[in-house]
Amino acid sequence: MKLAQQLGISRASVVNIEAGRQRAPLHLLWQFSETLATDLSLLIPRREELSPTAKGATLNPAMVKQIREATNNDSEAVKALTRFASKLKAAIEIDSPLRKSHDQRKARRKG
Repeated sequence: MKLAQQLGISRASVVNIEAGRQRAPLHLLWQFSETLATDLSLLIPRREELSPTAKGATLNPAMVKQIREATNNDSEAVKALTRFASKLKAAIEIDSPLRKSHDQRKARRKG
């Protein structure tokens, strides 16, 4: 991976940082922003993205029942679909005016 080489870190570190499994020190974030020619603030997650709801929202019992029926109670499929649906629901809930204003600032910086 070219970015990893330019920063002098492993490809695995870049992947883990992107996925949120590894935290990058501030100096590395600065290097990322310089290498990618972007503003550092665009690389830092917003507060609502770090909140518990960003990881998933609670599904109501009716939705869980529908998932169980659709998967014929296959426990692995139920788990996967429930996880997906809760993340999707959380993403919709997070789509707030605060997020929209952040996205608008991001678009202005690019334009």
